[in-house]
Amino acid sequence: MRTKRGLTLILLAVVCFAGLLFLEIRQPFAYARVRNLYRDAISRAGRTTPMNPDLVFLAIDSESVNLDADMDIEQLYGLDDKHPLESRALTLMTQHWPWPREVHGLILQRLVEAGAKAVMFDLTFPTPTDGDPPFRLALERYRDRAVIGSNFVDASWTNLTRVGASHTRPPDSLVPQTSPMDDRVAYTNFWPDADEVVRRAQYRVTFEQVEGREPTEDSEQFVSLGARALLKAGFANAIPPGLDEHIFRFTGSPRAAFPPHPVFEIFVPDYWKHNYRDGAFFKDKVVIVGAEGNWQHDEHQTPFGSMPGPELHLNAINAALHREFITELAPLARLGLTACAGVLAVTLSLFVRSPWVRLIVLLAIDCADGWIALTIFNQAGIFVPMVAPFTQLNLTVVLGLLSDIAGERVEKNRVRRTLERYVSHDVVRQMLDQPKAYAESLGGMLKPATILFSDIRGYSQMSSRSDPHVLVKQLNEYLTAMVECVFRFGGTLDKFIGDAVMAVWGNVTTQGAAADATAAVRAALAMQSALDRLNADWRQRGLPELKIGIAVNHGEVVVGNIGSPHRMEFTVIGDAVNVTWRMQELTKELGSNLIVSRPVADLVVEHFNLQPLGTVNIRGLSGLFEVFAVQDTIETQYPEIAEVLSAR
Repeated sequence: MRTKRGLTLILLAVVCFAGLLFLEIRQPFAYARVRNLYRDAISRAGRTTPMNPDLVFLAIDSESVNLDADMDIEQLYGLDDKHPLESRALTLMTQHWPWPREVHGLILQRLVEAGAKAVMFDLTFPTPTDGDPPFRLALERYRDRAVIGSNFVDASWTNLTRVGASHTRPPDSLVPQTSPMDDRVAYTNFWPDADEVVRRAQYRVTFEQVEGREPTEDSEQFVSLGARALLKAGFANAIPPGLDEHIFRFTGSPRAAFPPHPVFEIFVPDYWKHNYRDGAFFKDKVVIVGAEGNWQHDEHQTPFGSMPGPELHLNAINAALHREFITELAPLARLGLTACAGVLAVTLSLFVRSPWVRLIVLLAIDCADGWIALTIFNQAGIFVPMVAPFTQLNLTVVLGLLSDIAGERVEKNRVRRTLERYVSHDVVRQMLDQPKAYAESLGGMLKPATILFSDIRGYSQMSSRSDPHVLVKQLNEYLTAMVECVFRFGGTLDKFIGDAVMAVWGNVTTQGAAADATAAVRAALAMQSALDRLNADWRQRGLPELKIGIAVNHGEVVVGNIGSPHRMEFTVIGDAVNVTWRMQELTKELGSNLIVSRPVADLVVEHFNLQPLGTVNIRGLSGLFEVFAVQDTIETQYPEIAEVLSAR
């Protein structure tokens, strides 16, 4: 049994592993989504990258783009002839978005003159405009600190026609389109995972990669906005080498790690003086200028929620400066971890049999595994994908529990079917469904019970003259019919004594002494009727007929498990049992096939037609015993009396 259970658990673990291996290879969207949700939960619960205070988000927010052209800028912000640059910038900002590009030139000038190391514009300028010259001059003048955006458009399919990738660069009116690309231009793209969540940064890319092809040695490498800013700011060594994507550790929640500063404030004298300390705030800073808010639709989904594009660039730059990148386990290591989880599940299921204890241990293991995965993420920067191992562990244990429950149910049904050969259905139901109550009745209790003995008359002589095979078959037919009568009336089959049958009422469950005795006598009458039918059948088959004697007695008996530690038997013992056996032996002498004692007669007199047979001396016992023959039931012989009795 233990070997079979172990093989079942191993099979369940192998099936789970095979299913998870299929999911790991095919990566269906639902499974990948669950993995990513777990990854994001680890990212949020784990350590974040420390914020670098030299990274600044200057936001083109709704407050900046909604300056009203009708407002008096000079009076509102205290501008005079000493602030020509501020007046010019704020006046241009009162025009509808997109602003004249001269505004971006003035922003660049303002920040560089304040000492910013690098100024990034997370904006694309796809077409030329009349306002380009001032911005172009600023880009030329501050070319060693300025970066503006370009944009890759991935290859796609339109009407079954593949449309190739494209690269939108600034026009010649701003930056010359050269090859390799001008070092003031960088791409602004982040490529999200299949669930449209950004978790990785690619600091360099080739056009072939954008189109889904392998790059060549001659492929031009384009640089991301963050990488270009690091180059301009003198942090070239912080940029990860190669063309791979890098999972980076985020700095924190959106708008918390890098709070946005409205861009219009740098041109308001009071803000510039008090909020930015006359520009000293920007000294040696890396500043990104970009949209903030849904008005520009430059929001990206991240593990920490929706994040503005400029802030996403700052997270990627901050991760590079701190070298906070996350490594994933190799595929073989992931499979090995899943296999180990299966082994652990089988071991747990084999050695912890209690379902509740097993579930508690499983929960403890789950918590420990989660803590270990989080610790490895925090300390070593390694993401341990626990979805497959968790699934392997928990599914194998749960299926093992279900298998155990099913096995126990099968075993219980097998035991039930076995017991029902010997004990009535009601007794078996109590034994298996209410074991505690049943167990309390097994400790050697003194109970009133009704005992029935039946025995075949002259069986020894008949067996000596019959074929053994035929005899056994006939005996089995007889005992089957007798036991069915006992069970039909709620009795317990105590034992077979050779060809004799011993049955008891009231030893396990009782309906009261009168009801138990009545049921026992009814079972005896049913046994006689069943034997009549069997004899008729045996006559036709040429088999010898059988005659039986039945005795029923009632009295106190000891009920319990009796025997040795090697073999126990649930039975009844006492004088009442001995008297019943002796009475059964007297049935032939008394000329009656069914006799009952005085205690039984007193209990069943209302239901049966009883004939006094006088007193008898029971061999081995002192005193005389009054016995009665049972002729028939009152319901059968006197239906009108039965009707009166039932109406009581």
